[in-house]
Amino acid sequence: MAKVARLERFATTAKQARFEWDFTEGVERYEVWDEIVAGASGPAAQTYDICAEDVVAFNQAALETDPMLVDAAYAEKHGGLIFHPLFCVQITFYCIDTGFGSWIRSPGARNPGQLVEIHEPFAVGERISATITHWDKWIRRDKHYLEDRVELRNEDGTAKTTWFNRLIVPPTRAELLRYAQL
Repeated sequence: MAKVARLERFATTAKQARFEWDFTEGVERYEVWDEIVAGASGPAAQTYDICAEDVVAFNQAALETDPMLVDAAYAEKHGGLIFHPLFCVQITFYCIDTGFGSWIRSPGARNPGQLVEIHEPFAVGERISATITHWDKWIRRDKHYLEDRVELRNEDGTAKTTWFNRLIVPPTRAELLRYAQL
């Protein structure tokens, strides 16, 4: 598995070590703006088993210092680890791979906004699955926008988070591949 060399030192968990950080890898299989149908929906390629090390690593990367966020042993004695509100992004990126919803990983994409609805906090030990719906696509000021609704649920079907992610993306496969080669 190819890795972006300058990022390798940041892989501190088992999942991070297995995760493909080079978003140009497999780019020819990514979804692109001109092929996406608004309203289409499907499951992500993988599930995400939440481990304490994943939560701590994400919180540390977000520069958190509160022991309830970065010290699993301390947090366990005081009610459990607290998750950063954007932990859902890590879960989603891990789950999508290069299948349905892969446009989120597009080289050349820019993020003009997102909305995260937290329905219930995540818990260590949960298995999270993602259902992705291509919510909308439009063109404004010659920029191609995509928005997905990502629903994250645990193994019991309990809604954990709904994430509306919006990006400005390359409009065609040829343009996506051009960005991937920069």
